[in-house]
Amino acid sequence: MLAKVVSDHQRDWASYVAYVVACYNATCHSATHFSPFFLMTGRDPKWSVDLLLDGTETEDCSLPEYVHDIRDHLLVANTLARENLQAAAVSAAEWYDKKAKCVEFCVGDRVRLFSPRHFKGRSPKLQSNYAQTGTVVEKLNDSAYVVQTKSGRKYSIPIKSS
Repeated sequence: MLAKVVSDHQRDWASYVAYVVACYNATCHSATHFSPFFLMTGRDPKWSVDLLLDGTETEDCSLPEYVHDIRDHLLVANTLARENLQAAAVSAAEWYDKKAKCVEFCVGDRVRLFSPRHFKGRSPKLQSNYAQTGTVVEKLNDSAYVVQTKSGRKYSIPIKSS
């Protein structure tokens, strides 16, 4: 969200942080189906336009009644948010399992090594994280291999399914 509002020179990002955070906290989250603001306060945020429109006043009630109402709102929202998060986790796991493929290498296979090294003065978005190659020399288990590079250095590499 911050990348959408900063200038091209990117030096004014700090002046937008509070606005972006306020908008993010007021936005309904896809997993919980609630905004972070609601889950923390038990009510929706009041925007300046809400103050200008009629019918936005809250009814007067005593402090104990207000606290009781907010507490009830938060308990219900917390229960629903946890249920929604659990359903979202199950859905994400099912989607991941459909797309995941088991990767297996044999001794002698040529592989590229993941090396997310950052260099000062270079954009990480433009660099290759797979510049180094090597040969599989040993399979340690179903998800780890020993890889030797051209320089003769050996690396123990965990393999992630993609």
